Formats: sequence, structure tokens, C-alpha cells
Amino acid sequence: MPVSLFVYMALDGDGQLMAETVNDRLSAVIGRSQSLGDFRLVFPKPPAKVWYNYLISYAPRLDKIQETVLQALRLFPIKNKSSSSEHYAGLPGKAMPEGMSESRANLIVYQVSCTNGTLDSYIVI
Repeated sequence: MPVSLFVYMALDGDGQLMAETVNDRLSAVIGRSQSLGDFRLVFPKPPAKVWYNYLISYAPRLDKIQETVLQALRLFPIKNKSSSSEHYAGLPGKAMPEGMSESRANLIVYQVSCTNGTLDSYIVI
């Protein structure tokens, strides 16, 4: 059974969040906020047995983050499995409200998923 870790960055008020992607993989989040100033959060390339997804979106309020993420989830086939019938719930990439520019994104979520405890060797705190 797949297990996922979601790391999210959200703005409450003024600021800016931008996603940096490499080959359709979220590699970093670059941002600016009044309380933090300029910042950059870098995500290392995960090992082969770990799958990654991300979401760039807009949440109208911080209490709507969970709803925004849950509405965006889609089913993806588990990679490197002999059975193509196994799936996991993953984030689709960009899911901005219709007619809204990605430059207004105030929510970026990074998802790392795996089976059989593979995340143990990936997560460094």
C-alpha cells in the first residue's frame, strides 16, 4: 500500500510563490513574504523507488488548503510494478482556478510517495 508525505507552502496575504520545475519534477520553490523575506526551498531528486507529484494552485483562504488539495488528487499507476492495476492518489501538477494566472498561486504542495518503507532513506530532518 502506498504511503505519501505532503509538504506544503502557502501564503497568507502578501508575497509570492513560484515553482521551479525540471523535467516535470518540482525541484524548488522560490518565494518572498513579509515575514520571511526572500527564500528558496530545494527538493532533491528522489530515489528510483519513490514517486513525486506536486500541485501549484490557489486557495482562497488558509482554511481551504485541505479542500483544495483533496479536490486536486487524481489516480496514477504505481511505477515499477508488474501489475498495472495498482494506483495511488497523487497531485496533478498545475490546478489553478479557471481564468487565474499561475503568477497568483498561493499554494504549492510537494508529494513524495512510495511502498515498503522506501521513504526512510529519503527523508532527512
